[in-house]
Amino acid sequence: MRTAFRDPVIPDGEKSVYLVGVADEPPAFEVTSVVTRAAHDYYSTVEVRAADGDPTITVEQRFSRVDGWLRAADYRAETRSRQTVVSREEAHFLDTTHLQFGSGVGPFPPNVMPFIGGLTLLRGLDFAEGTEIPLDLWLAFSVHWPVTARVQKQAVVDVPAGRAATWPVHLRPGFAHVNSLLDKMIGGFIPSSFAHFDVEPPHRLVRFDFPTEPGSAPRGVMELVA
Repeated sequence: MRTAFRDPVIPDGEKSVYLVGVADEPPAFEVTSVVTRAAHDYYSTVEVRAADGDPTITVEQRFSRVDGWLRAADYRAETRSRQTVVSREEAHFLDTTHLQFGSGVGPFPPNVMPFIGGLTLLRGLDFAEGTEIPLDLWLAFSVHWPVTARVQKQAVVDVPAGRAATWPVHLRPGFAHVNSLLDKMIGGFIPSSFAHFDVEPPHRLVRFDFPTEPGSAPRGVMELVA
């Protein structure tokens, strides 16, 4: 099945390390992403660790690779405070149905994307200036939120890993298909995010700029270290 995500052909065992902070404050988290490649899948393990080592979050995901296209398949996340499990969540997106708010029972949309799954899935976008793609950001349970991804003009960014030419992708809530006024209202309340992907394949995420809360609060940034 064709989706919004092409297979970027990520090398087996690829490891990426990021630092996450807010504005000019010291980094608050370290994020480590490891991707392994199988015949028909990618397996991703993402570990998020606070600067002082507590708490930690581990996210394990599987992405289906079929005929050059990607889909989110399985998701499992666990948060621990020292040795205590704080929370767990799990989802299976393929060949399943769920209770959708306001629209009965049905499958997940083909372009569904867990938030942390964007580290892998968004690398498969059609990177051409002006391309605009509707996505469905999975939040929890049966809740997924429409998001529009728009590819912008190439830009050079500096991160701890060095200088890189990138494709900036503008990510914003996308409710225009429901109501244009609603789209503007939500867009004004929830600021946009910007993800910068390496111009060179397999288009690794280099920088992610995101809101920490609605309004004009300081923005967070995640930058590639290694």
